[in-house]
Amino acid sequence: MASEPIAFRIDNTVDWDGVTPVGLQRGDFRVFDQRYYVGSLEAPAGTLTADFFGVFSALTPKLVGVASSSSNPLSVLRVLSADTPDVFRQEVELSPRMVHVPVFAGDRLAIVTHESGSNSLELVVTELSDRDHVQLASMVSKEASGRRVRIIRTGGSGFSHEPTTEAWQPALSWDPSSGVLIGHEVVNGVIPARDLYMSPRAEGCLLSVRYSGIGDGVGRLLVVDGHLREATEVEGALESGEWSRVVFVGRDDLIGLSSPGPVGNGKAVVCDLELVWIDPGERLRERHARGL
Repeated sequence: MASEPIAFRIDNTVDWDGVTPVGLQRGDFRVFDQRYYVGSLEAPAGTLTADFFGVFSALTPKLVGVASSSSNPLSVLRVLSADTPDVFRQEVELSPRMVHVPVFAGDRLAIVTHESGSNSLELVVTELSDRDHVQLASMVSKEASGRRVRIIRTGGSGFSHEPTTEAWQPALSWDPSSGVLIGHEVVNGVIPARDLYMSPRAEGCLLSVRYSGIGDGVGRLLVVDGHLREATEVEGALESGEWSRVVFVGRDDLIGLSSPGPVGNGKAVVCDLELVWIDPGERLRERHARGL
């Protein structure tokens, strides 16, 4: 590498908002062994510039490792281009596992967290030489690619995908004890698939669902196209506790959930969704390899 890596740790008591420029400068950090910078944030912050608090030049390409003290998949980091800030180069989920992103001249990092409490962000920044940049171009970095969602339907009724013209986004919260995104909902309609997997690069996702707590009858899973809102039933007889087969859902498709009401008064119907997103071209290559 062109330089030795420099590590930063930022302890914050408020969530990163993805918009507000961070107010920290080099002199605001405690420095250990000239390589480890420790600071804290108690005010809103959301974006970092490519000079990283004035420690580096903003014009040099860098490789940045990032990790968080939480595994909430709703907390993400995006690399924003200086030329087209509304189009981001890359998005990664924040977790204790360190992932690496390239940062080029003038780029910014936009960070959004949903921790509702104290959290720590770790950054390891290394400037790249020409040779390092060539090596980086040949590397393939695979991001974390899946998530588990649990929607708890209260109010005494089951899920309904009707009307298909009405789209809704579940309000999800991270439950660190179960490792699941959980929402409590009573809304009818269909769910945009990209609101659940939220990967900017994905062509779509593979999906399997399971209903629990349903009374008389069976659950159904439908995929609704994003243009005409035509619903196609892909599973029509799911018993309580039974996982559906795995289906592909396109990035502009919507997911339709349908089930009977709960097994008793005051009970809830629960739908678990497991999703793994698909990179562009991956699905067609796999289908071609199998002659489909």
